[in-house]
Amino acid sequence: MMFRSHTQPGIASVRFTLILVTLFAFGWRIQGLTAQSLWRDEVDAIYFALRELPTTLAMFVQAGQNGPLYFLALRPWFYLVGASEYALRFPSAALGALAIPLLWQVARMLVSPRAGAEDAGEGAQHPLAQAAVPLLAVLLFAVNPYQLWYGQEGKMYTLVTALVLLATWLWLRGVQSGGWRPWLGYLATVSIAMYSHLLMIMLIPLHLLWYVIAWPQSRRHWRGYGLALAGLTLPYLPMVWWQWDLLMAADRRTGFNFTPLAPMLRTLLFNHSRGFLPNDDLLVLTPIFFLGLAGLLLGLGELAPPSSDGKTLQLAPWRRFLLVLSWLTLPVAEIYALSLRQPIFTDRYVIWIAPAAMILLALGAAVLHRNAGRIATPLVALVVAYVCTFWLYVGWQQKTMPMKYDLRSAVSYVAERRSAETLLILQIPHMEWSYRYYSSDFAADLFARSDAQLGHWAPGLWTNYGAPDDQARAEVDQQMRRITAGAPEIWVFRSEVEMWDSRHLMDAWLDQHGELVEQAHFHGVQVRRYVMLNGE
Repeated sequence: MMFRSHTQPGIASVRFTLILVTLFAFGWRIQGLTAQSLWRDEVDAIYFALRELPTTLAMFVQAGQNGPLYFLALRPWFYLVGASEYALRFPSAALGALAIPLLWQVARMLVSPRAGAEDAGEGAQHPLAQAAVPLLAVLLFAVNPYQLWYGQEGKMYTLVTALVLLATWLWLRGVQSGGWRPWLGYLATVSIAMYSHLLMIMLIPLHLLWYVIAWPQSRRHWRGYGLALAGLTLPYLPMVWWQWDLLMAADRRTGFNFTPLAPMLRTLLFNHSRGFLPNDDLLVLTPIFFLGLAGLLLGLGELAPPSSDGKTLQLAPWRRFLLVLSWLTLPVAEIYALSLRQPIFTDRYVIWIAPAAMILLALGAAVLHRNAGRIATPLVALVVAYVCTFWLYVGWQQKTMPMKYDLRSAVSYVAERRSAETLLILQIPHMEWSYRYYSSDFAADLFARSDAQLGHWAPGLWTNYGAPDDQARAEVDQQMRRITAGAPEIWVFRSEVEMWDSRHLMDAWLDQHGELVEQAHFHGVQVRRYVMLNGE
């Protein structure tokens, strides 16, 4: 009875803290959810979800299509609540918060801190002390500005992170206790993940490596894991043919430029440690780097043998530490190896390494606590408070500073001043869907009724095909005369122009053949109104 009365309040404290962090993470992501305009990839998500259902369903078997299950899941949601910015981004915020308890479940199976009972001479370690490292990991995850950014973006990346955590927890449960339920859940979760983002196939090699690291414990459950792997071949078959063809192709087909390993690692390091706030001052990041380095180099010493209650994975500390390290490093190595054949790196594609990074930071705090002597507790509290405060500050800046291209304001500006009969040139042409979206009423069928708002329009010219300047100018002149024939007035909507016309040849033609009578600048977007000169 004494043991029960001692532990129950501690367990209640752990649960209360976890609930509090989860609720905070949700509120932090919901606050300012629509402060930034949607960028064109987010508008694409709405378009893919609302277009004709057979077209979206065809993405499951079409080459190069990414995230069909995510777009399909958005469809009924939009028909239920509308297709507003808030409706698009709300699932990302909710999934970002859901990752908190999932990370808790994974972290407490991988981490059992050494400090506690054996140092104090007590018979049992207090639950709150036992949970300190996992709780710190989820707190850091909750306030991390990189996670906040994607928790406020209408794409599938918080879904991917939550699915990886769920799949990892099920894998650990399967290796710990076996049974058909964890492996069936693992099969379903990884299948959903692969059709939510095509590069989630990289999760399979990671867990295969984990199977080797967890030997011989993993050997006891080889049948369940083997059957789950065999089952994963079926959902993967529709993708394997075109992915293999893409990988083996001699020409570049992905649209990405190759990123060498050193810049790749630098991008990941800085984005996960400072979010997207431009800041080259390494001094402010020193405490974060210190905790990470301490966890990386000395974190193994903070792991105790697995507890007898079965909550910690029944593996030696060094094996559990290797699981965390491989989670952080192998996906990066995989995407780099794939990029040697076809460039595919962008940092968000491996967003799911963040939980491992947070665990290492939490282990770094445990290392500091163990070695700081009498000032251990206040010193660790100060460092953790600094990291959390800095990350909250960066997160607030991300919410309040214009960082995404302000398509919302630019479309509103043009739509209020332009009649549907006036020629609109969109440069780049892909902004058609952004213009349709932001000039609509945001109802569920907005794209089906957006022709009237878009009106008379033409795509901007693509000149980045390598033609000599004189030849390119002549072709631009011919195409622009055809496009603008009979149009006394033209609105030009410009964003990311260099992707389409890096020499600005279309702009030069308009400046020569028209008079610029109005223009407005928004973050990342410019709009111009020209009156064509007589005889043009």
